[in-house]
Amino acid sequence: MTNRSQTVIHERIPKIVYQLNFKSSNEQNLKVTKAVLLNLGYEESSIVNSSTRVKTSIELFDENGTKFKRVKGLFRRLKLPGVKIHQRRLVPKDWLTLWKNQWKPAALTKKLDVVPVWYRDQYKPRAGCDHILMDTLLSFGTGLHETTQLMAQFIEDKKGSFKSFLDIGTGTGILALVAIKYGALDVWGIDIGQLSVQAAKDNMKANKLYFKVKRADIKKFRAIDTFDFVAANLITEDLIEHAHKIISFVKKGGLLAVSGISLDNLNRLRKAFSPLPLKCLKISKGKEWSGLLYQKKML
Repeated sequence: MTNRSQTVIHERIPKIVYQLNFKSSNEQNLKVTKAVLLNLGYEESSIVNSSTRVKTSIELFDENGTKFKRVKGLFRRLKLPGVKIHQRRLVPKDWLTLWKNQWKPAALTKKLDVVPVWYRDQYKPRAGCDHILMDTLLSFGTGLHETTQLMAQFIEDKKGSFKSFLDIGTGTGILALVAIKYGALDVWGIDIGQLSVQAAKDNMKANKLYFKVKRADIKKFRAIDTFDFVAANLITEDLIEHAHKIISFVKKGGLLAVSGISLDNLNRLRKAFSPLPLKCLKISKGKEWSGLLYQKKML
Protein backbone atom coordinates (compact mmCIF):
# COMPACT_ATOMS: atom_id res chain seq x y z
CA MET A 1 0.00 0.00 0.00
CA THR A 2 1.37 3.43 -0.85
CA ASN A 3 1.70 6.25 1.62
CA ARG A 4 -0.93 8.15 -0.31
CA SER A 5 -3.43 5.31 0.13
CA GLN A 6 -2.76 5.16 3.83
CA THR A 7 -3.30 8.89 4.12
CA VAL A 8 -6.60 8.67 2.27
CA ILE A 9 -7.79 5.83 4.48
CA HIS A 10 -6.97 7.58 7.73
CA GLU A 11 -8.74 10.74 6.58
CA ARG A 12 -11.94 8.71 6.46
CA ILE A 13 -11.65 6.92 9.80
CA PRO A 14 -14.31 8.05 12.27
CA LYS A 15 -13.14 9.08 15.74
CA ILE A 16 -15.38 6.58 17.52
CA VAL A 17 -17.03 3.37 16.34
CA TYR A 18 -19.50 1.39 18.44
CA GLN A 19 -19.63 -2.40 18.30
CA LEU A 20 -22.47 -4.68 19.36
CA ASN A 21 -21.66 -8.37 19.58
CA PHE A 22 -24.56 -10.86 19.48
CA LYS A 23 -23.59 -14.40 20.50
CA SER A 24 -25.70 -17.55 20.55
CA SER A 25 -25.39 -21.30 20.16
CA ASN A 26 -28.66 -21.16 18.18
CA GLU A 27 -27.97 -20.14 14.58
CA GLN A 28 -31.65 -19.48 13.87
CA ASN A 29 -31.82 -16.85 16.61
CA LEU A 30 -28.90 -15.03 15.03
CA LYS A 31 -30.61 -15.13 11.65
CA VAL A 32 -33.56 -13.37 13.29
CA THR A 33 -31.12 -10.88 14.84
CA LYS A 34 -29.58 -10.11 11.48
CA ALA A 35 -32.99 -9.75 9.83
CA VAL A 36 -34.00 -7.20 12.47
CA LEU A 37 -30.80 -5.22 11.90
CA LEU A 38 -31.36 -5.16 8.13
CA ASN A 39 -34.96 -4.04 8.66
CA LEU A 40 -33.66 -1.22 10.86
CA GLY A 41 -31.75 0.06 7.85
CA TYR A 42 -28.27 -1.27 8.47
CA GLU A 43 -26.28 -2.29 5.39
CA GLU A 44 -24.83 -5.77 4.97
CA SER A 45 -21.39 -4.16 5.10
CA SER A 46 -22.01 -3.01 8.71
CA ILE A 47 -22.60 -6.59 9.90
CA VAL A 48 -19.97 -9.29 10.36
CA ASN A 49 -20.67 -12.99 10.86
CA SER A 50 -18.17 -15.19 12.69
CA SER A 51 -18.31 -18.60 14.33
CA THR A 52 -16.46 -21.06 16.53
CA ARG A 53 -17.14 -24.70 17.29
CA VAL A 54 -19.43 -23.67 20.12
CA LYS A 55 -21.00 -20.34 19.24
CA THR A 56 -21.89 -18.16 16.31
CA SER A 57 -21.80 -14.40 16.58
CA ILE A 58 -22.88 -11.30 14.69
CA GLU A 59 -21.02 -8.04 15.10
CA LEU A 60 -22.60 -4.69 14.27
CA PHE A 61 -20.56 -1.51 13.79
CA ASP A 62 -21.93 2.03 13.76
CA GLU A 63 -20.63 5.57 14.24
CA ASN A 64 -24.01 6.90 15.38
CA GLY A 65 -24.02 6.54 19.16
CA THR A 66 -27.64 7.69 19.56
CA LYS A 67 -28.96 5.18 17.04
CA PHE A 68 -26.76 2.50 18.53
CA LYS A 69 -28.25 3.09 21.98
CA ARG A 70 -31.79 2.72 20.58
CA VAL A 71 -30.86 -0.50 18.79
CA LYS A 72 -29.34 -1.95 21.95
CA GLY A 73 -32.49 -1.02 23.89
CA LEU A 74 -34.69 -2.66 21.26
CA PHE A 75 -32.84 -5.97 21.51
CA ARG A 76 -32.96 -5.83 25.30
CA ARG A 77 -36.74 -5.62 25.02
CA LEU A 78 -36.98 -8.35 22.38
CA LYS A 79 -35.17 -10.79 24.69
CA LEU A 80 -34.31 -13.26 21.94
CA PRO A 81 -33.72 -16.62 23.67
CA GLY A 82 -30.08 -17.56 24.09
CA VAL A 83 -28.74 -14.37 22.50
CA LYS A 84 -26.19 -12.49 24.61
CA ILE A 85 -25.30 -8.88 23.79
CA HIS A 86 -22.01 -7.14 24.49
CA GLN A 87 -21.17 -3.54 23.61
CA ARG A 88 -17.76 -1.97 22.99
CA ARG A 89 -16.62 1.55 22.18
CA LEU A 90 -13.74 1.47 19.73
CA VAL A 91 -11.18 4.12 18.84
CA PRO A 92 -9.64 3.96 15.34
CA LYS A 93 -6.62 1.89 16.38
CA ASP A 94 -8.91 -0.70 17.99
CA TRP A 95 -11.32 -1.24 15.11
CA LEU A 96 -8.67 -1.15 12.41
CA THR A 97 -6.78 -3.88 14.29
CA LEU A 98 -10.03 -5.80 14.80
CA TRP A 99 -10.78 -5.84 11.07
CA LYS A 100 -7.26 -6.81 10.11
CA ASN A 101 -7.38 -9.73 12.54
CA GLN A 102 -10.84 -10.89 11.45
CA TRP A 103 -10.52 -10.87 7.68
CA LYS A 104 -8.13 -13.26 5.96
CA PRO A 105 -7.75 -14.50 2.37
CA ALA A 106 -10.82 -16.38 1.16
CA ALA A 107 -12.29 -17.88 -2.00
CA LEU A 108 -14.45 -15.52 -4.03
CA THR A 109 -15.11 -17.95 -6.90
CA LYS A 110 -13.96 -21.41 -7.89
CA LYS A 111 -10.76 -19.99 -9.36
CA LEU A 112 -10.31 -16.62 -7.69
CA ASP A 113 -9.42 -15.56 -4.15
CA VAL A 114 -9.76 -12.21 -2.40
CA VAL A 115 -6.70 -11.25 -0.39
CA PRO A 116 -6.44 -8.29 2.02
CA VAL A 117 -3.56 -6.07 0.98
CA TRP A 118 -1.85 -6.63 4.33
CA TYR A 119 -1.72 -10.38 3.59
CA ARG A 120 -0.11 -10.08 0.17
CA ASP A 121 3.30 -11.32 1.35
CA GLN A 122 1.88 -14.21 3.40
CA TYR A 123 -0.69 -15.40 0.88
CA LYS A 124 -0.22 -18.81 -0.69
CA PRO A 125 -2.50 -19.23 -3.72
CA ARG A 126 -4.66 -22.26 -4.27
CA ALA A 127 -3.41 -24.51 -7.06
CA GLY A 128 -4.47 -23.13 -10.42
CA CYS A 129 -6.10 -20.05 -8.88
CA ASP A 130 -5.59 -16.32 -9.21
CA HIS A 131 -6.34 -13.59 -6.68
CA ILE A 132 -7.42 -9.98 -6.24
CA LEU A 133 -5.96 -7.69 -3.58
CA MET A 134 -8.53 -5.68 -1.66
CA ASP A 135 -8.33 -2.94 0.93
CA THR A 136 -11.62 -3.06 2.81
CA LEU A 137 -10.75 -0.63 5.59
CA LEU A 138 -12.60 2.03 3.64
CA SER A 139 -15.92 0.50 4.70
CA PHE A 140 -17.19 -2.03 7.19
CA GLY A 141 -17.14 -5.20 5.12
CA THR A 142 -15.02 -7.77 3.37
CA GLY A 143 -16.57 -7.65 -0.09
CA LEU A 144 -17.41 -11.34 0.32
CA HIS A 145 -21.15 -11.18 0.75
CA GLU A 146 -23.11 -13.93 -0.97
CA THR A 147 -24.27 -11.39 -3.53
CA THR A 148 -20.68 -10.53 -4.49
CA GLN A 149 -19.74 -14.20 -4.71
CA LEU A 150 -22.74 -15.00 -6.90
CA MET A 151 -21.95 -12.13 -9.26
CA ALA A 152 -18.25 -12.94 -9.43
CA GLN A 153 -19.04 -16.55 -10.29
CA PHE A 154 -21.30 -15.44 -13.15
CA ILE A 155 -18.41 -13.39 -14.52
CA GLU A 156 -15.97 -16.28 -14.15
CA ASP A 157 -18.37 -18.69 -15.84
CA LYS A 158 -18.60 -16.39 -18.87
CA LYS A 159 -14.91 -15.56 -19.11
CA GLY A 160 -13.69 -14.92 -22.63
CA SER A 161 -17.17 -14.10 -23.93
CA PHE A 162 -17.11 -10.37 -23.22
CA LYS A 163 -14.77 -7.47 -23.88
CA SER A 164 -16.74 -4.54 -22.43
CA PHE A 165 -18.15 -4.49 -18.91
CA LEU A 166 -20.21 -2.08 -16.78
CA ASP A 167 -20.45 -2.45 -12.99
CA ILE A 168 -23.42 -0.52 -11.57
CA GLY A 169 -22.89 0.20 -7.87
CA THR A 170 -19.23 -0.73 -8.07
CA GLY A 171 -18.41 -0.18 -4.38
CA THR A 172 -14.81 -1.25 -3.85
CA GLY A 173 -14.54 -2.14 -7.54
CA ILE A 174 -14.28 -5.86 -6.90
CA LEU A 175 -16.54 -7.02 -9.76
CA ALA A 176 -14.86 -4.69 -12.25
CA LEU A 177 -11.50 -6.17 -11.22
CA VAL A 178 -12.89 -9.69 -11.65
CA ALA A 179 -14.07 -8.73 -15.14
CA ILE A 180 -10.59 -7.52 -16.07
CA LYS A 181 -9.09 -10.76 -14.76
CA TYR A 182 -11.41 -12.64 -17.11
CA GLY A 183 -10.75 -10.78 -20.32
CA ALA A 184 -12.66 -7.48 -20.26
CA LEU A 185 -10.74 -4.61 -21.88
CA ASP A 186 -13.23 -1.73 -21.73
CA VAL A 187 -14.45 -1.63 -18.12
CA TRP A 188 -16.54 0.98 -16.36
CA GLY A 189 -17.70 1.26 -12.76
CA ILE A 190 -20.23 3.75 -11.40
CA ASP A 191 -21.32 4.41 -7.85
CA ILE A 192 -23.31 7.15 -6.16
CA GLY A 193 -20.87 7.30 -3.22
CA GLN A 194 -17.64 9.31 -3.39
CA LEU A 195 -15.96 7.06 -0.82
CA SER A 196 -16.77 4.03 -2.96
CA VAL A 197 -15.25 5.70 -6.01
CA GLN A 198 -12.06 6.43 -4.07
CA ALA A 199 -12.01 2.87 -2.69
CA ALA A 200 -12.25 1.49 -6.22
CA LYS A 201 -9.37 3.72 -7.33
CA ASP A 202 -7.21 2.54 -4.41
CA ASN A 203 -7.95 -1.10 -5.21
CA MET A 204 -7.08 -0.53 -8.87
CA LYS A 205 -3.66 0.71 -7.80
CA ALA A 206 -3.16 -2.21 -5.42
CA ASN A 207 -3.80 -4.67 -8.28
CA LYS A 208 -2.28 -2.60 -11.08
CA LEU A 209 -5.51 -3.20 -12.98
CA TYR A 210 -7.31 -0.11 -14.19
CA PHE A 211 -10.83 0.75 -15.31
CA LYS A 212 -12.90 3.89 -15.70
CA VAL A 213 -14.73 4.75 -12.49
CA LYS A 214 -17.20 7.57 -12.06
CA ARG A 215 -19.41 8.94 -9.34
CA ALA A 216 -22.88 8.80 -10.84
CA ASP A 217 -26.51 8.18 -10.01
CA ILE A 218 -27.97 5.52 -12.29
CA LYS A 219 -30.92 7.85 -12.96
CA LYS A 220 -28.60 10.38 -14.61
CA PHE A 221 -25.78 8.22 -15.98
CA ARG A 222 -25.41 8.26 -19.76
CA ALA A 223 -23.15 5.64 -21.31
CA ILE A 224 -21.35 6.38 -24.57
CA ASP A 225 -22.04 2.85 -25.81
CA THR A 226 -23.66 -0.40 -24.74
CA PHE A 227 -21.73 -3.23 -23.04
CA ASP A 228 -21.18 -6.96 -23.57
CA PHE A 229 -21.73 -7.58 -19.86
CA VAL A 230 -23.52 -5.44 -17.28
CA ALA A 231 -23.49 -6.24 -13.56
CA ALA A 232 -25.94 -4.64 -11.12
CA ASN A 233 -25.58 -5.71 -7.50
CA LEU A 234 -28.34 -3.56 -6.02
CA ILE A 235 -31.31 -4.05 -3.72
CA THR A 236 -34.43 -5.58 -5.26
CA GLU A 237 -36.38 -2.31 -5.20
CA ASP A 238 -33.70 -0.48 -7.17
CA LEU A 239 -33.36 -3.32 -9.67
CA ILE A 240 -37.08 -3.22 -10.36
CA GLU A 241 -37.34 0.58 -10.41
CA HIS A 242 -34.42 1.02 -12.80
CA ALA A 243 -34.81 -2.18 -14.82
CA HIS A 244 -35.36 -0.45 -18.18
CA LYS A 245 -32.41 1.88 -17.64
CA ILE A 246 -30.14 -1.02 -16.62
CA ILE A 247 -31.13 -3.08 -19.65
CA SER A 248 -30.50 -0.13 -21.97
CA PHE A 249 -26.78 -0.46 -21.16
CA VAL A 250 -26.66 -4.09 -22.40
CA LYS A 251 -25.85 -4.89 -26.02
CA LYS A 252 -28.30 -7.08 -27.93
CA GLY A 253 -27.16 -10.61 -27.19
CA GLY A 254 -25.16 -9.31 -24.23
CA LEU A 255 -25.20 -10.49 -20.63
CA LEU A 256 -26.83 -8.99 -17.54
CA ALA A 257 -26.10 -10.24 -14.03
CA VAL A 258 -28.21 -8.99 -11.13
CA SER A 259 -28.04 -9.67 -7.41
CA GLY A 260 -28.81 -8.08 -4.06
CA ILE A 261 -32.03 -10.12 -4.11
CA SER A 262 -33.02 -11.91 -0.93
CA LEU A 263 -34.49 -15.38 -1.41
CA ASP A 264 -37.82 -13.98 -0.26
CA ASN A 265 -37.74 -11.42 -3.09
CA LEU A 266 -36.60 -13.77 -5.86
CA ASN A 267 -40.05 -14.50 -7.25
CA ARG A 268 -40.99 -10.81 -7.14
CA LEU A 269 -37.87 -9.88 -9.10
CA ARG A 270 -38.45 -12.62 -11.67
CA LYS A 271 -42.05 -11.53 -12.16
CA ALA A 272 -41.02 -7.88 -12.59
CA PHE A 273 -38.34 -8.83 -15.13
CA SER A 274 -40.49 -11.33 -17.06
CA PRO A 275 -41.94 -8.80 -19.59
CA LEU A 276 -38.47 -7.48 -20.44
CA PRO A 277 -36.48 -8.58 -23.52
CA LEU A 278 -34.34 -10.97 -21.48
CA LYS A 279 -33.69 -14.70 -21.44
CA CYS A 280 -32.83 -16.13 -18.04
CA LEU A 281 -29.70 -18.26 -18.36
CA LYS A 282 -29.13 -19.14 -14.72
CA ILE A 283 -30.47 -18.63 -11.20
CA SER A 284 -28.01 -19.04 -8.34
CA LYS A 285 -29.07 -19.26 -4.70
CA GLY A 286 -27.03 -18.86 -1.54
CA LYS A 287 -28.14 -19.25 2.06
CA GLU A 288 -29.92 -15.88 2.11
CA TRP A 289 -29.39 -14.24 -1.28
CA SER A 290 -29.89 -14.99 -4.95
CA GLY A 291 -28.54 -13.83 -8.29
CA LEU A 292 -29.70 -14.17 -11.88
CA LEU A 293 -27.83 -14.20 -15.17
CA TYR A 294 -29.75 -12.98 -18.22
CA GLN A 295 -29.04 -12.59 -21.91
CA LYS A 296 -30.60 -9.68 -23.78
CA LYS A 297 -32.68 -10.86 -26.69
CA MET A 298 -31.75 -9.88 -30.24
CA LEU A 299 -35.21 -8.46 -30.99
